[in-house]
Amino acid sequence: MTLASMRPVHGFAIPVLLYHSVDDEPAVGQEPYTVTPKLFGEHVAAIADAGCTAMTISELVAGLRGDRPLPARPVAVTFDDTFANTQAAVERLREAGIPSTIYVQTNRIGLPDGPSVAALRELAAAGTEVGAHTVSHPYLESIPLADATQEIAESRSVLEQHMQRRIETFAYPHGAYDRHVRAAVIAAGFTSAVAVKNALSHPLDDPFAIARWTVMHDTSTERLALVLTGHGLPLAWRKERRRTRAARRARRLRRRVETLKRRSDDAGAP
Repeated sequence: MTLASMRPVHGFAIPVLLYHSVDDEPAVGQEPYTVTPKLFGEHVAAIADAGCTAMTISELVAGLRGDRPLPARPVAVTFDDTFANTQAAVERLREAGIPSTIYVQTNRIGLPDGPSVAALRELAAAGTEVGAHTVSHPYLESIPLADATQEIAESRSVLEQHMQRRIETFAYPHGAYDRHVRAAVIAAGFTSAVAVKNALSHPLDDPFAIARWTVMHDTSTERLALVLTGHGLPLAWRKERRRTRAARRARRLRRRVETLKRRSDDAGAP
């Protein structure tokens, strides 16, 4: 039996892949998340050979909602942050017949290592789905809700102005969100959102917190091929896990301490 013919251990499991940067020279801080072009080429071949039907996130969510049929073995490929090298990676996927969804951190647009407006428009015109990823990439559930709401809404507004089209999908920075942030995404007019979870999505997954699996710098082609069959990862859960709540509390506490220290330093300044 080949990997491509294996049945998912969870029934109808849906791999949603998360890439960041594809480069031979990772940017500072991006080392764990940067896949070399050589390895990425092997990944593209594995996706193309897996017997899956690749979809954008909006296409996948339409299937989850019953608005269109889901193929027997769907897969989605996404990119977060959007670097200057994302365009070449997406084009490599497209040449293999694989659509993708990119999520843009809008304050990176026009930077030397970020995307240009022209590149984003070119990708969208060729069929790549463009989604929002906030303005400055904060932990949305750890900042004041008003600030989180502004990050979410402004990123959509900026992208729509640049792209001259509706932006339908959103990615939570760091995969972090809570019910208030999720509600803010819905209120901003998005029709879907992706989280991380490092788990497999499925037909009962939350359309505003689609589970994704992060592809790392050392993710082997064999490991990827296994995940594409629906094996090797847990099925996404509906309820928030205890360790997720604990991590959020720690981030919020750290932020409060940093705020108090900053205020104390400001008060003591001459």
